[in-house]
Amino acid sequence: MHTNKEALRLSPSDWVRHGAVYVALATIAIAQPLLQLYGENIAVFAAAGFEGAIVVWFAAITLLMPPVCLLIFEIVATMFFPSQRTHIHLGLVWILLWFVTSVVLRSMSVGPWIIDSAVTAFIAAALVYFYQRHQTMRSWIMMLSPLPLVIAIVFASSAHAVIWPPSISVVDVTAKTVNPADSLLRIAPKDVSVLWIVLDEAPLWPLLRADGTINKNRFPGFAALAESSTWYRNVVGTSQTTTDAVPAMLTGKWPKSGVGPVLANHPDNLFTLMNGHLAMDSHEVATALCPRKVCRTVSVTGGTNISDPLGTSENRSTTTTVAMAVKESNQRVSMTSFLRDAAVVVGHKALPAGLRNKLPPIDEGWGAFGAVDALDTDTVDEVATDTTVPRAVTAEGQSPAESTTVSEWEQGGPMSQVPVVEGVVTRASRADRPTLHFAHVLLPHRPWMLTPDMRRSRALPTDKRSNMIIDRVRDEYQAHLLQYAATDTVIENMVATMKKSKNWDRTMIIVTADHGLTFMPGESKRKTINAENKATLEDIYRIPLFIKYPAQQAGSTDDCTASSIDILPTVIAATRIDAGWKTDGADLLHACPARTSRSIIWPDGTAQMASTFSAVQARALYYSSWIASDGSVDDITRAGANGELVGTTLVANAENETELLWSLDRPEDFQNIGSKRLSFVPAQVQGRLIASRDFGPNEEGLLVVDGAAVGVISELAGLRDGASTTFRSTLLSRLLTAGKHQVALWTTARSPGGSSVIRLVAG
Repeated sequence: MHTNKEALRLSPSDWVRHGAVYVALATIAIAQPLLQLYGENIAVFAAAGFEGAIVVWFAAITLLMPPVCLLIFEIVATMFFPSQRTHIHLGLVWILLWFVTSVVLRSMSVGPWIIDSAVTAFIAAALVYFYQRHQTMRSWIMMLSPLPLVIAIVFASSAHAVIWPPSISVVDVTAKTVNPADSLLRIAPKDVSVLWIVLDEAPLWPLLRADGTINKNRFPGFAALAESSTWYRNVVGTSQTTTDAVPAMLTGKWPKSGVGPVLANHPDNLFTLMNGHLAMDSHEVATALCPRKVCRTVSVTGGTNISDPLGTSENRSTTTTVAMAVKESNQRVSMTSFLRDAAVVVGHKALPAGLRNKLPPIDEGWGAFGAVDALDTDTVDEVATDTTVPRAVTAEGQSPAESTTVSEWEQGGPMSQVPVVEGVVTRASRADRPTLHFAHVLLPHRPWMLTPDMRRSRALPTDKRSNMIIDRVRDEYQAHLLQYAATDTVIENMVATMKKSKNWDRTMIIVTADHGLTFMPGESKRKTINAENKATLEDIYRIPLFIKYPAQQAGSTDDCTASSIDILPTVIAATRIDAGWKTDGADLLHACPARTSRSIIWPDGTAQMASTFSAVQARALYYSSWIASDGSVDDITRAGANGELVGTTLVANAENETELLWSLDRPEDFQNIGSKRLSFVPAQVQGRLIASRDFGPNEEGLLVVDGAAVGVISELAGLRDGASTTFRSTLLSRLLTAGKHQVALWTTARSPGGSSVIRLVAG
């Protein structure tokens, strides 16, 4: 009988052979699918701020950590249980073969996830049996042990743009020869600053009234911007994918699908153009086109004597110098967080469909999957400020958090994006030299949490109901509109801040979006393009574009057949900076492009869009049947047949409803409502209904808080006796004041005479 230590020395070659088996199987099960996916989608690294050696470290960890951990586990376990050495090894091999089998058979299903798991486990057990009995199989597997080297080479080839990024040095801004002012601008090009805001998932059609004008009641900020700028309302974006659309915008070139959004692939871009001509104040969130040395710091000089020349600010300064080093931690996601996300991706690759559905979705962001769902409402309240007074932001106090990574967006939600815009606008209003102020912000991008009064709701889990159900997609549209209205507040503050500044005339202001999205029943929001459904193309590719030119005195509307690739050539025309390369776009400042259609792409297709602005109006009219396009902010919550009751005080005019049971998820949310800026308010809720009678097609539920109707539950309509259903409702947040509130469910139905029969649901 051997001691434990002797057991380790029995056959060192066994450990080598076992390690080779673990390396081969772990590479097939984990590393190969993960590194192939990440190598083909290097936007993941760009969004995380990964480039250079850290990308290599990630690949090395992915390739080596699983087999090394398994081998160490076997060694330690064998020390304690030497007689079970064979079983320990076979058990670990079975786990890896189960992973391999699950990955290979991922798209096949024979029943619920438990059955699928049992089938793959049985197949893995059979393979282990052959592995134990046949030396040939063991030899074949060990012969695959060099596979990690092959995978590493392939990955390095795919991800070379982020492993070996170009090195471009910072060129200090120096005085330029005075150029004559453009006859159309009346501002010397050398004095022009650029403030460029790129929104995300921001289609044009929600902003419109039925007559094609901007709905000033619902979106006063965009309306104010249109009144002071040129509104190009016939613009088409290039791609439904951020990582294709934004580089196209910043290079002025038609995109090619799948090209990584990094500097090596797009060396001629806005940032390399402006380097040495304008001071740099840049914020990218899903791309990495600005050379790190150029954009790792924000260097803006100026003060409130520029941003507030009339002296209305409480804390004025004559001069403030800002040289804000953006901390590395805010530019790069931690490796721990990145690996955690990779584990979620592996789960989606290996687990059966039933279990995959329980994982956080990975197609709605670039990292920190599921983190928003876990946001603590109390932690947001701790740093909230009053919503009635715009927050004072000084250049000295700019937080590095204004340069958010995708991980910070996923963890902090859309609330993390508001300070980004506020910070860049504040610096633009104070700057005393020509500067490029660029910010791509994930607003009004999902998750939809912000409210028009700049508070925040909880992010509801993904709705599992069919997207053919009107109630479901309308609920999502309402949540989108709430966050779009919050985004409008940010834009309204931007216009007010810049108009007050001395820099208003000399600043070229651009507000646009990378792409939109659709809420058409049965269609993907934007991930999958149905080219046969032209309406969805209008929803997804039609984007807003507002350009306030230097010294522009009045607003105008332009129906040029413009594309988002025209923006950079227009900036070049306004600044008179020689690009040194040819763009595909046109200069909108001096002429309307002579084109009848615009190219659009998606991952597996292309098309030409030749429609006019009237097609966008048609989309606004379509969605107006759900939520009135001419309505106010409050009207966003007035959905369904009885939406006009939202905002009114209810009085029961019939006996209590006793044949309906209901429950509200997280009713405690109504016991701690905040009033401060970005504090918590339950503007979106969900629950369950159980009927004990048949409800008519016009009978709906009303959520009532302190006697006032705040939301409609259309899911009640047509509910049959004995049936149950989940519901969601978007609430009128302005009636949800600070403190504790009582929530009740009422029902309402139209009588033959047209009046409403209103009942309180008993209990």
